[in-house]
Amino acid sequence: MDETQPTDAPNDNYELLDSGGGRVLEKWGAVVCARPGQQIWWRRKLGGAEWKKALDLKRDVKEPVKVRFGKLVFLIGGAGGSPRALGPELRESWDRVTAMCAAFSTKMRRPPRVLHLFGGVGGHTVAAALGGASVAHVEAHQESLSRAREHASLNAAALASRDIRWVLEDPMKFAQREKAQNARHDLVIVDPHSSREAKHGFEPERDLAPLIATASGLLSDTPLGLVVVCRQGNLSPTTLQNLLKHELSIFGGTFHCGELLLRGAESVPPVACGTFGVWQK
Repeated sequence: MDETQPTDAPNDNYELLDSGGGRVLEKWGAVVCARPGQQIWWRRKLGGAEWKKALDLKRDVKEPVKVRFGKLVFLIGGAGGSPRALGPELRESWDRVTAMCAAFSTKMRRPPRVLHLFGGVGGHTVAAALGGASVAHVEAHQESLSRAREHASLNAAALASRDIRWVLEDPMKFAQREKAQNARHDLVIVDPHSSREAKHGFEPERDLAPLIATASGLLSDTPLGLVVVCRQGNLSPTTLQNLLKHELSIFGGTFHCGELLLRGAESVPPVACGTFGVWQK
């Protein structure tokens, strides 16, 4: 089979099967894989035999596999297809963005203008388009941008909007230029998952506060909100909420922050993978 073609799986759902000992055991479609994770210090529930059957996604899975999350389908494996890049812990955030965009479209009778900085492989971009948004997807890495475009094509039939602008550029530089040109967006999503083209890469302690300040300055006069996802460092929900309130409290609205979690069955301990924060007008 051509390695560029995705393998169809009969059960295209993601599932967290087990966690412990510094690793997670996951089912991606019909493929069971194990990978390392952070702060997974408890003991595993499944026996060693189940873990030994698991594949190494990067080494053993040569062809992209389709995985379904609700109404959306993504690819895992192959170039640009790491679990970290896709982020199954973002599923609840994708659903939230879809609902926010759909509600805005209904209320305002026009599609929301969404800016996705650090767009990666496009989970939030496709989720926003599913809700009817017009999206600008900004990503510095060609491999991730190419996979994001594949995801948009895979989901084209389900999307309420196919108006997606693909931008290959450093997200911070793009955002600063947008601000200088007085460009405005109803919803801004930032997920600084990858290194910037700066000497030391993206560091939350140094870069997150100015990123939120810049993103806040790009909101329109009828803002939908600001969504921040941080999967680097040890940022707490309280710290992220303080950063958001510092920039946005003057506009009113509501704030909601919490942990990004990989979830499985009730018997499987959830795994913390980062922090999210949402300001909604």
